[in-house]
Amino acid sequence: MKPLSRREFFRTSSLAALGAFAVACAKKVAPRTGGGTTLADVMTGHQQTVQMNTAGFEILSSKPDRLVFNLIDPTNGSAVTAPTATVWIAKEQRTPATGPLVATYRDEGLPQDKGFYEVRLTIPSDGTWLAIAKATRPGRSVPDYGAAQFQVGIQNQMPKPGQHAVPVETPTYSNHRGVNPICTQTPVCPMHSISLFDALKNGKPTVLIISTPKFCTSQLCGPETEIVSGVSKELSGLNFIHVEVYRDDKADTIQRQILSQGAAAYRLDQEPVIYYIDRTGLIRDRTIGPDDRSEVRAAAQALLG
Repeated sequence: MKPLSRREFFRTSSLAALGAFAVACAKKVAPRTGGGTTLADVMTGHQQTVQMNTAGFEILSSKPDRLVFNLIDPTNGSAVTAPTATVWIAKEQRTPATGPLVATYRDEGLPQDKGFYEVRLTIPSDGTWLAIAKATRPGRSVPDYGAAQFQVGIQNQMPKPGQHAVPVETPTYSNHRGVNPICTQTPVCPMHSISLFDALKNGKPTVLIISTPKFCTSQLCGPETEIVSGVSKELSGLNFIHVEVYRDDKADTIQRQILSQGAAAYRLDQEPVIYYIDRTGLIRDRTIGPDDRSEVRAAAQALLG
């Protein structure tokens, strides 16, 4: 297993990496390669005024997935928290872009100013893609623009939507199965009453989160377990299960990346990850990285439909 190197949710790939992109777009550009609006068209007459930082987690092509990002004011480091942002994506600056798409700012249950933008989309092919986001801050009339690049394609061996969940025995309050502690959240979360192996046989949909609240270094990672736990108290008729990433909390275990049995069975390489599993054991949806309570609630309720 590779080190879990993506606990920093957002990578800075905007002003520094794409500075030339904004300059090029503000100037006269070569003719586009086809009909439709291009990223160069979108940026004509505008400059990047905010950093658009994309999450470095796996995005799959040719099926619905999500692009997650934040927008940061480079002058003071503050987050741009407009209710929505407009997004365009393309493979090249001067090829027809997909958009405008609406990205929603999500922050229910997250620390103040630690929300993120999410846009659901289907990207047709793997590779490096470019994105532009436009958002108008509350109290302002002039929008801000940010640009970034992001990768699309398989990055790991973790189960994907459309595959069946792995029926592994996971720790419960009555049987730790060699994992200690079974939950690094304080207090221990209420999502260890049933093993995943048993949950996948009881006829209920299952929400599975694999995370380590104590050892995840991102400011947004820690609350994910708490967010799912909160939704578990709102909804009935589902199994909610939390699996710790590591076998124990010893320094040597963390350094050597010794995974718990459940995390190893899911070939964990990026976390936190939430799987939404239907009554038949099929993975209907999966999110890696940040989620807010509204998103988790909606995905869990969809399993009951």
